[in-house]
Order: sequence, then structure tokens, then C-alpha cells
Amino acid sequence: NKRKKEAEQMRSAVKKGDKIVTIGGITGVVVDVKENKIVLETGADQVRIEFEKWAISTNETAAEAAKAQAKKDQEAKAKAKAAKKAAKQ
Repeated sequence: NKRKKEAEQMRSAVKKGDKIVTIGGITGVVVDVKENKIVLETGADQVRIEFEKWAISTNETAAEAAKAQAKKDQEAKAKAKAAKKAAKQ
């Protein structure tokens, strides 16, 4: 149930400009978001394909942002730990 909720949140948060991957492995950039559908533009040939939202498997833009935020948080934690250690000495 938790995975289903996360997947549904990811699909509902898709916006124009996001790079996503569909269940069929098609990668593209979102150019339009409708109620239950999205329109992807794939590759340099600018082919547009319309998919149901349930067909989205990954939002790479959001995944990259989350990864960057996790790295930033980890660096901040390391700095705080180093500052705390320096204060003890």
C-alpha cells in the first residue's frame, strides 16, 4: 500500500519539463499534462506520444532532485558533526 501511494503521488506531481520513463521504457520530456494523461516528447525528432498517467514508472527529474537534496543534507550533517567535534577540542 505504501508503494502504491508513493507511485500515485509521483504520478500526480508530474509537470511540464519533467523527464520521465514509462513502463514500456520510453523516455521523454513532459510537454502537456491533462487530467489522466500526459504528452511526452521523445528525442531530437520531437515525436509526441500521449500516455495514461498510470504508465509512468519513474520521474527522473524528481529522482535527481531528491538525490541532490539527500547529498546536500548529508554534507550539512557532516559539517555540523565536524563543527561539534572542533568545539569539544
